[in-house]
Amino acid sequence: MALSKEILCKLVESSLDGEYQLHSIDPFCNTYPELTEEEAYQGQAMRLARMEEMGHRLVGYKLGGTSLAKQKQLASTIYAKGGLAVQTTKVVYGRLMDYMALAPEEDLSYSQVLHPKVEPELAFIMGQDIQGAYITAPDIMNATAWVAPAFEIIDSRFHDFKIGSRYDAIVDNTSSARFKLGVGRRHPNELDLTAIGMSLQVNGSFTAFGAGASVMGHPARAVAALARALAQEGLGLRAGDIILSGAITPSTPVKVGDHLRADFGGLGYVELTIRD
Repeated sequence: MALSKEILCKLVESSLDGEYQLHSIDPFCNTYPELTEEEAYQGQAMRLARMEEMGHRLVGYKLGGTSLAKQKQLASTIYAKGGLAVQTTKVVYGRLMDYMALAPEEDLSYSQVLHPKVEPELAFIMGQDIQGAYITAPDIMNATAWVAPAFEIIDSRFHDFKIGSRYDAIVDNTSSARFKLGVGRRHPNELDLTAIGMSLQVNGSFTAFGAGASVMGHPARAVAALARALAQEGLGLRAGDIILSGAITPSTPVKVGDHLRADFGGLGYVELTIRD
């Protein structure tokens, strides 16, 4: 049986309350196992409307589970046992809001989040509007003004970062919390985005390595999949939108005092320090 608008609104308010009041919540699928993907995205759209009512502004989108490393992490340690795994053929996405953006020299305040994790990603900054059900990676490359190194800070509102199912995550805006663009901007056609390497350091020690090809073989494919998914809602990407193409490596839990740096060969780097 389809969930009513009132129930979806209840789930949205629970997610928002957890985010803004900094407390964790129960997985939705425990109470509403019949929640569908279509309903989950309806809930996410309702969540967006509520954030806009509060005066916030949409600035882009983020993709989830676009690399094998991240999919394995989701299946083994993040989704609850029996949860729905991310499918490689279908992207999961969330909305980025203006308040989530950290300035170039800004640190992450731990007091503003619950249990954050950091992910190195390639960000696409759109140069022109693009919309349609048949968008391809070359279309995305041509419509992109710049690519940039980025960190996404995810922060699920569910207890202990244990997400009941993929659909729970969608209503919860795919754990979106903060993001930071680093130093370096290049047009995507100036780089081989499949071969670009990424090395992650935490407190001066190398902890992870990856490459652009880790993201669906080419990160522009992930952004194209996002565009096609949005087209089903009658939406598209707009000039100026920031698109986080998905974690190259598994997410890294962080604590106060940690310093992270991700170097993207030939492009630039992004740094982040965790403060009180």
